[in-house]
Amino acid sequence: MNFEVGKKENKDAQGSISSACRDMAAFSLAGCGNTDKQAANGKAKHLNVGVYWFGETMDPGHGEDGWMVIRTGAGETLVTVTEKMAFAPQLAEKWENVNPTTWKFQIRKGVKFHNGDDMTPELVKASLERTIQNIESAKTAADIKEIRVEGQDLLIETNHPNASLVAALSAPEFIIVDTKDLTNVETTPILTGPYQVTGFVKGDRIELKRNENYWDGEAGLDTVTMKNIEDNTKRAMALQSGELDMIQRVDAASRSLFENDSFKIYQTVGTRVFMLTANYDGILSDANLRHALAYSMDYEALAQIEGNGAAPAGEVFPPTVPYGHVKKKRTLDAAAAQKFFAAAGYTTKNADGIYEKDGKPLTLKLAVWGTKTAMYEAIQSQLKEAGVKVDIVKVKNSAAAGEAGDFDLVEQNWVTVPTNDPYNFVSKVFVTGKSANRGHYSNPEVDAKIKEMQMTFDPKLRDVQIGEIAEQVVADDAHLFLAFPANTIVAKTKVKNVPVFPIDYYVMTKDITVE
Repeated sequence: MNFEVGKKENKDAQGSISSACRDMAAFSLAGCGNTDKQAANGKAKHLNVGVYWFGETMDPGHGEDGWMVIRTGAGETLVTVTEKMAFAPQLAEKWENVNPTTWKFQIRKGVKFHNGDDMTPELVKASLERTIQNIESAKTAADIKEIRVEGQDLLIETNHPNASLVAALSAPEFIIVDTKDLTNVETTPILTGPYQVTGFVKGDRIELKRNENYWDGEAGLDTVTMKNIEDNTKRAMALQSGELDMIQRVDAASRSLFENDSFKIYQTVGTRVFMLTANYDGILSDANLRHALAYSMDYEALAQIEGNGAAPAGEVFPPTVPYGHVKKKRTLDAAAAQKFFAAAGYTTKNADGIYEKDGKPLTLKLAVWGTKTAMYEAIQSQLKEAGVKVDIVKVKNSAAAGEAGDFDLVEQNWVTVPTNDPYNFVSKVFVTGKSANRGHYSNPEVDAKIKEMQMTFDPKLRDVQIGEIAEQVVADDAHLFLAFPANTIVAKTKVKNVPVFPIDYYVMTKDITVE
């Protein structure tokens, strides 16, 4: 899976929530609209939720569709990730690394699927094997050679030592599905979560009801309707008008609508980083020039432009991640920048305030592919203030820019820890020769540490290793780590117990309820 590009947003969403309610009569839904009145009368508790992306199906074993299945609260994995970015047992009660290529997972007893059937270790095995067979990225991440059942345990043997297996099995692709009955897996899969899928309309809505057989207590709602509303403004307006009770992701432009007593904004810094990658094959092969750029950026100002709870970067990993932080983040320091410009041979400026060397102005080509126009203009302005002329060019994506090589800096936007494990990110972006290493960064010391990390099973030692990797990457200034966007959820004040996770494929939990 390419974690650089955000989830593809479905463009088929149409119509209002009220019309959706009429259309969904066949699903015998409780509670479309008038949810406040119903709750007050002690009737069914219903929640209308707006999200920004749907999968093609509700089958977790199909492509990246499991991301949405997790968001609904219908699907569960052996291992989950908490709000504090820690692994926690879910359908596996515990696990251990037996040897470098063997793991033991104790499957939780007493779990039933949505149809009332027991979740057995044999069915868990079948579900994992189905995912590996269907999704190539999951097969690569898990690197599973064989799965064996021994009583209540699964013994998972990998082809190679894989310290990232626990993280891989927490990914939405590895949601446990009842393989005995896959008849309607694309629309109403049989899963184990606190909510059960009762209806699915591609690109439009998902209907859910409480799972009465849930192993971990009673869910706080009777029914849930999840709507696919791609447009940020339309999604925000649907919440403001009362058509929705809760939305995932609000942008900075709409945020002010909800800064009042009728709503509550939940936010946390996410695991994505917005960064610029330097092309080592061009003028930025000069480390002094890269250092000068790093100290020329006003990271606080860029985070404010991103807005909506974003945090300034200056390092690889966001503050919500409990590892990989450096002793000295990059910050705006004009004096330090000037020193490094001089070391690179740039000591004089022309009439436009741009550094010159050998009669040539210091000009960099910035390749961008997203929609952060204000951010691009701010970067251009900040570097001009420092003495660098920046020409902004639009490209298809960073991969295309990397293949062409016609850039000095290129926009990148990566999820640093998609499953609470940084190995996937660092092994793609920082290792010599990897295709996602757009700027051809190369540091043998970093390569060696990343390879060592792959073989390290002690979590504490891995934290030390990722910290060392991050320190070296920041010291090299191979990238300018600019800002960490926030994850946001906005809800009416009647909605209670709403969590917000750094990993944004967690939304609905059993604890969410309405008053």
